[in-house]
This record gives sequence, C-alpha cells and structure tokens, in this order.
Amino acid sequence: MGAIPANLARVPNALASRIALGGIQKTNRDLLMLQVRLAAGKEFTRPSENAIGASTVSVLEDAIERREQRVRNLSQADATLNSLDAALGDVADLLQEARGIGLSQIGVGSDDATRRNQATVIDSMLNSLLSVANRDLRGIHFFGGDAHAAQPFTSMLDGIRYIGSGDGMRADLGLASDVRVTIAAEQAFGALSGRVQGERDLDPSMGTATRLSDLRGANGLGVNAGSIEIDVNGTVTQLDLSEADSVGDVLDALNAAIQATDPGAVASIDASTGDRIAITPSAGVSIVVRDSNSSTTAGDLGLAGTYPGGTTTAGLDLDPRLTQLTRLDALSGVSVPLGSIRFRSGGQVRDLDLGALTTVQDLQNAVTALGLGIRVEIAEDGTRLNMRNELSGTSMSIEELGGTTATELGIRSFSGLTRLSDFNDGRGVTRVSGAIDPQTGLPDPAADRDMRFVLKDGRSFEVDIFGSSTVQDVLIRINAAASAAGLLPGEFSAGLATTGNGIAITDLTIGGKTQVLDINNSGTATSLGIAGETGSATLVGTDRATVAVDSVFSHLMALRDALQANDERGIEFATDKLESDISRAAEARADVGVRSRRVAEAATREEDLGIQDMALRSSIQDLDFTKAATQFASLQQQLEAGLAGAAKAVNLSLLDYLR
Repeated sequence: MGAIPANLARVPNALASRIALGGIQKTNRDLLMLQVRLAAGKEFTRPSENAIGASTVSVLEDAIERREQRVRNLSQADATLNSLDAALGDVADLLQEARGIGLSQIGVGSDDATRRNQATVIDSMLNSLLSVANRDLRGIHFFGGDAHAAQPFTSMLDGIRYIGSGDGMRADLGLASDVRVTIAAEQAFGALSGRVQGERDLDPSMGTATRLSDLRGANGLGVNAGSIEIDVNGTVTQLDLSEADSVGDVLDALNAAIQATDPGAVASIDASTGDRIAITPSAGVSIVVRDSNSSTTAGDLGLAGTYPGGTTTAGLDLDPRLTQLTRLDALSGVSVPLGSIRFRSGGQVRDLDLGALTTVQDLQNAVTALGLGIRVEIAEDGTRLNMRNELSGTSMSIEELGGTTATELGIRSFSGLTRLSDFNDGRGVTRVSGAIDPQTGLPDPAADRDMRFVLKDGRSFEVDIFGSSTVQDVLIRINAAASAAGLLPGEFSAGLATTGNGIAITDLTIGGKTQVLDINNSGTATSLGIAGETGSATLVGTDRATVAVDSVFSHLMALRDALQANDERGIEFATDKLESDISRAAEARADVGVRSRRVAEAATREEDLGIQDMALRSSIQDLDFTKAATQFASLQQQLEAGLAGAAKAVNLSLLDYLR
C-alpha cells in the first residue's frame, strides 16, 4: 500500500497524490498478475518471471515428452513381441504335427500309397509355415531381422529363399533399448547355411585409401589417431594425426614433418609386405618416432622405433581388415588375374569370371546377380569371405573351373579341409570299426577296412579311414595305402577334381577298368562319392559335400520328398532333424518371452519415472491455489485500504489544522 514517507514534513498536494496513486497502481498490478496466474493455474506464465524455473521446466517437459514416446514405443514393442510369441507357438505346433506324421510313417505299418497321401499333408504344412514366417504387425515382419520392411521369405527356383539380414530391429525403448523386437529367421528356422566359411586369412594389403578404422593396428586394438613425436637428428616435431582418416593422410603428414628437416626422407607403404609403413631417411640422418604424452598412435601405427639413415626400415604389421572396398588383387595368396568359379544351386549352374571384377563388393554383387540365392559375406573378424546358401530345400556347391581361384579365395565347398561330418547332408561318411574275428574273439583289422581299390592292371589294395576327419585325411590314407601296396606316384594318385567337385582317382596303369568298392558292408566309398568303375585314366567322384540349409523348410521338404519316394531311411532322417527344429523354435520362443517381460518392466519403470518428472514439474510450475487465494485476499484489503487512505489524505488541507 502506498504511503507518504515519514521523512517528508510538508509536501505539496500534487506530490502526495502521486505517491498515493503509485501505491494503488502497484497493488492493482500485483492483483492483475495474480489473477492471470490463478486463471492459468501456473506459478509463472512467462520465462522472464522465473528464468531458473522456466529453464528447469523446459528440460522436464522435453524429458516427459521423450518418456511418453518411449511408452508408446514400448507398447508397440510389447504388441509385436506378443504376436511374435504367438507365431512361434504356431511354428511349434506345425513342427510337432509334422514330426508325428513322420514317426507314424516309419515301420511296416505304412505303404507307398499312405506315404504319398501324407506327403500332400506335409506340403500343405510347408505352405502354412511359410505364411507364418512372413507374418507382420503394421508392416514389421517378425522374422526379417534388421530388414523388417519386406517379406523375409520368398519362393525361388526349387527352394525357399531368405532375404532378411541382421539379428533384429531395435527401437528407442529407453531402459530396454538393447531389446530387439524382431528376430532373425536363423534363430527360429535356421534360414541360412554357415558351412562354407573362408578357409584362409586373405590378409589384404593396404593402400593409401585404406581407412585407419579398417586397420587392426600393430597392437591388435585398432588405431587411435592422436599425436606422435618425430625426432630427426635432434630436431623434435610434434605431429597431430587426430584428423587423419586414411593411410594416405598419415603418409602425407609424416612426409611433411620429416622432410621439413630431411628433404630426402620418404615415408611410404612397405612394398614387400604391403601391410606396414616404412621410413627411409637420408644417409647420415636418424629418425626416431615415439608416442607423444599419453597417446598410443605411434605404437598403434607400428612406427615407434628408430629408423637409421640410408636404408628402408618397415614398421609393424597393421593387419588391414577385409572390407567391401578391398581390391581383389590386394588379397594375399591370390593369383591375378583371377580365373572362373562355378556355382551350383537349385538345379542351376552358373559360371562366373572374376577377371573383370575389382573389389570385394564387385564379387558380392556379381554372385547376387547370378540369381542362385547365394550370398557372399565378409567374416565378422574381417579376415575371410563366407559363402551362404539362402535357399532352403536345395543344395549349393562352389567349384573350380580348371583353375585354383575358389581354393585361393578359400570358398571352395569341397576342399581338403571339408569335414567328413558335413557329407551327405550332415549324415557324414559311414565306416566299419571294432570288427571281431568270430573264431579267435580278437580284433580283426582286416575286417575294419572300408574300401578296396582295383587298378586296371589287376593290382588292388584296401583302405581303412579310421581317424580321418577331413577330405585331406582320406586322401592321405588312400595314397599311403597305395604306396604301401607298391604303387608309384606316377601309376596311382588320389586328389581333388580340377574341374567341379569331388575326389579324383587317377590310375595310369594299363589293363581293364579302375574300380572302387565298398567292403565289409562299410558304405564308405559310396558315402565319399567314389564308388564305381571307369575305363578312363581318372575316376571323378560325385560331390557328396554339397551345402544345404539346415532349416525347418529343408527338413520338411526332405520329409515330403522321402514320403513321396517311399524312402523309409529318408523319412527317419528328416523326422530326426525335426527334433532339433522343435527345440530351436522352443528356445526362440523362450528368448522372445524374456524380451517381452523386459519390455513390460521397462514400460512400468518409464511410467513411474514419467510420474516423478511430472510431479517435479508441477512443484516448480503449478500454482499453489491456497497460497494464491490468501495473497489475493490480502491484496484486496491492501487496495481497499490504499484507496480509503488516499481519499482521506487528499481531501485534507492547511485550513483543517487552523480550525
């Protein structure tokens, strides 16, 4: 309330009126602002009224908005995971039913007609399973992995192709951001083959365009670009490489630094190895490279050390990774120009000439363009190439075409390192062991022999492959048995086919026919694909190590085909495979259940945290109506008193005191 200050003894009437009016106006202004706050329900309506509070509220509102979006995301994720769980339940039911059909058709209780009828049922179930595998919710396909926008499975050639990729889609789920809301079909169905993994480290050389991020570094921990210290005959230079992105950037900076003191010095990629940096100082000049302060850059680049003048000294191996931009002619152990490779899949054959290809990405695109459902991937460790079969129900093979290109790239599907356990769709190679002489009761090694080789000139020998785990082991045993039988390398040899895949038996003796026979009921030669006879110089076996996708689709197709062919052994094998498919689907469903629970818990926590944020915002921004009402009543009384006091004071004059 306005009042005349006590230190003013006598004042003009105009001054007294202005003082009283100012007090009344201030009270009116406070009343107006309080009325606005009461109407808005806010402690302040403009940031200028409470800068600190407004800033805090702005941060809280942003956090609340983010939490509300996360809650919506979590709700969508929960719905997706619930639908995914239901889809996996349908998968499990279909597989259980298919397994029951398979078990019912094993034994003497079924005939050819019954099995053909059941094959029709399995085919119908296969179509149902394909429909389940392509299910989606609002455009999000459950089994597409990261590529969830398109249907992950399509029919191609004689099989079912998986075109998804990645482990699953992530979304902004706050506390559950590491939870994937879709899964890779491999986890539920086994949609890709994984056997043709590169057999050798391709150890690419680096070029000036090689990025530092694509180097494992001399310490195997990558390259941390920072500062290094260069000492050229006592002249020390600090070189900052933090902005360097490629090997070329490093070389440019190094040359600029060392040539400032030694114009004849050169830093370059070591020509002999191609995977390290070399420094050549001028004669009589010594260069020392070391890390600067806490940096590890010199060590990571393999440059830490002393480089004497007049000679080229290479640093340590930087171990470049294989990337899509890696040149094919930069791969170690690969002959250039590259030759041709033959691909088989889905009953189709394609020959690919790699001579015109430049980079790994060119190879990937060229293989994809063949239209065989074969995928070229770079291994996670960046050392080799992997070939993946995308077609369930068909077999893939990668063969030489008279050269060694597939072997040099490490991608030949039938090589010396191929495991025997991978033969015959995973059934392996049969053999005999533990034979007992019925008369002596002692072990009979002769009865443990698996194959007999009969040459054209009539000589023969037998082979026991006990202890063999790879094709190379078998070849060693065959050649060793031939040598023990007195055959010379120029007369007989066993190796890999130079064109196509398979074991090649070369018999240069003269006479009748070369024969390879199973003995002791082993089935070994048949399992290896070399059982048979020929009158030519070379008997080339069949490829029994083709690569099939170990997926539920492949197993259902195998069961269907075995039922149609009345193949009891095939029915039994396919039914056994369905056991692992059921277990895989159950494990995938359990994983989805764990994810769903985490999402539900995260949604509850986000809602609780959102309530806390809103409570904090309310405590800062929302108006305390009780306090405001009390203040409003006080201001009303103040205004009334001010008006009354001003009215009385303004009417007083000197004459009132002279009476």
